Amino acid sequence: SSPLFFVFLTLDFLRTRGGRLVTAAVMQGAPNLFRSFVLGIIVIVCFGVYTYAYFSQTVNINQELCRSPFQCVAKHILDSMTGDLTTVLGDDFGNFAYPSMTLWTDSWNSWRSLFVFCSIIFWVFLLQ
Repeated sequence: SSPLFFVFLTLDFLRTRGGRLVTAAVMQGAPNLFRSFVLGIIVIVCFGVYTYAYFSQTVNINQELCRSPFQCVAKHILDSMTGDLTTVLGDDFGNFAYPSMTLWTDSWNSWRSLFVFCSIIFWVFLLQ
């Protein structure tokens, strides 16, 4: 029932034949997993910089979250790691974007909706 016991049990499992196979599989796949992680961080930072450049005024009006590029990008990274981008792209109620009825009547909100859609799609692809 102790969490410390689980650590020793896991270490004991890694000494068995099955544990060695798991360790070998992890060691073989580690470089590809690391490259995927780095690519994911790069994509998140790019989306974070873009979010600060175009949507920082909207976010600050709604939530007062960030005042500098570093704050906005760090908030974007932390929120995307937890799987919730509503704090940097939406409002307090989880509304991501405010799409217009037609593209030509309100192109800013249509572009914002497209940006949110693309960032979610890229994030889902990175997680798979």
